[in-house]
Amino acid sequence: MTSIQIDLRGAQLPKADGDVVTYVHAEASRSPRHFDRARRALFVNGMGNTPVDHARSALALSLVQMCTVVGVYNMSSSFFADLAQCLADKNQFNGPLSLSAAHRASFHRLVTPQVPAERAIRAALARNPAAATLFDLLRSPLHKRSQVFAHSQGNLIVSNALQAVAAVDGPAAIQGRVVYSFGSPSVSWPSGIRHQEFGFTWDPFTWLAGFDKSLSISKVGMPNGSLQPITHSFLEYLDSDPEFVVNRFRVGGLGLTLAMDEAGLAQCLLAMETNLRRVHRVFDLLARRHPSDADDVALLYVQGLHGHAQAARIKAALKEERELVALLVKVLDDGWTTADEKAAIQTLQRL
Repeated sequence: MTSIQIDLRGAQLPKADGDVVTYVHAEASRSPRHFDRARRALFVNGMGNTPVDHARSALALSLVQMCTVVGVYNMSSSFFADLAQCLADKNQFNGPLSLSAAHRASFHRLVTPQVPAERAIRAALARNPAAATLFDLLRSPLHKRSQVFAHSQGNLIVSNALQAVAAVDGPAAIQGRVVYSFGSPSVSWPSGIRHQEFGFTWDPFTWLAGFDKSLSISKVGMPNGSLQPITHSFLEYLDSDPEFVVNRFRVGGLGLTLAMDEAGLAQCLLAMETNLRRVHRVFDLLARRHPSDADDVALLYVQGLHGHAQAARIKAALKEERELVALLVKVLDDGWTTADEKAAIQTLQRL
């Protein structure tokens, strides 16, 4: 059982494969200073999900990210039908006998110039309606910069849709697109995207992606507060968000930290801007499990507010988050307090 509370009353449920439904978590929308109404995130679920599962995941993501979530429903049939679809997704453009999306587009332009390449590529994607829908959304002006979140099979769908967009509109069309992967079995991702991957150590689906030679996947050993090490649940991933955020900048294991990129973590927290609920959860984890790093990250975070493009909005939101401010002051004041830390405490107390 995760700590994220989901109320489905009033929530719209998808009905067909590839349906698009917009979700806003009620608690998130009640926090106007923290909820970013201008931001929309795209989400694609994995296999074995009912419409209720999809809605619960999208609403939980809305709370964690403090933004509107546009869900693309990847409908499930039977286990074996879903598995067959996954295998087909995995080999859509990257199988040993498959043509890449770029080669398909070039072939159609050469052989049938009267048929637009985008129509041919979309037709190829349409074997999985969720992939065809996502292809359309990624190309729409409303979602040109939307971050993409994918769980399990959703990663295969996202990868294929991105490759299709690049084949039709050129590599620049996906350059810098931010994609967050959870429990991903995908081996192939198009170049140019900003890809961040998260996986539980004992999530067997992540093993299908092969060995992480770059060591860039943020890993967490076990779900938050659980004695069951094997999980693939998206809600468990979201519940363990603070651990995944910290471990992205940490080298170590079994509770031992060998190195922490404190500056990188501070910048990551600043990038969360007014999503102070998420920032608070990360600092709470740092204070409990990594106290020797917590004060340095807190100092860099407060110092980073100076000159930040959204400094005024973040400070205004901090004024309402007295518990977070108190935690930051406590972390900065623990042990020997340097002159810089005293200055940071004063900055916080003047909010």
